[in-house]
Amino acid sequence: MRTGLAFPAFVPLAWLMAVPSAQDLRLALSLGEAPTAAGTPIVLELTATNDGQAPLVLDFPDGQRYDFEVFSEDGASVWRWAEGMFFTMMLGRETLETGASLRWTERIADGLPAGVYRVVATLTTVEPHTIEGTLTVLQ
Repeated sequence: MRTGLAFPAFVPLAWLMAVPSAQDLRLALSLGEAPTAAGTPIVLELTATNDGQAPLVLDFPDGQRYDFEVFSEDGASVWRWAEGMFFTMMLGRETLETGASLRWTERIADGLPAGVYRVVATLTTVEPHTIEGTLTVLQ
């Protein structure tokens, strides 16, 4: 008796087609008006754009789509949008057509004290994508 795996003699056409890659995904981070004054609201915006020639499918492990986190000069996290939030525990999918964008905007309502901050925006796909920027807050 022979044991083992049997493989089909054909390869589905979908496997041979070009699959859009993460290289086609362009992230942009806007930190509002810079520099900003201490204690004034700060607007953060993450934009994901498909720069490829085919639709780009983004798979998410849950209901969250993005996050913003702000770090002080010493590396401490001083603000995170998703801190304390709960998201649906359901796989999600977004399709970006060629040239299309998705945009998410959040506010740090109370602003931040004077200083220089590192802002990390994350597209929370199964394989997360991040972009960073520097935010200067004046007295």
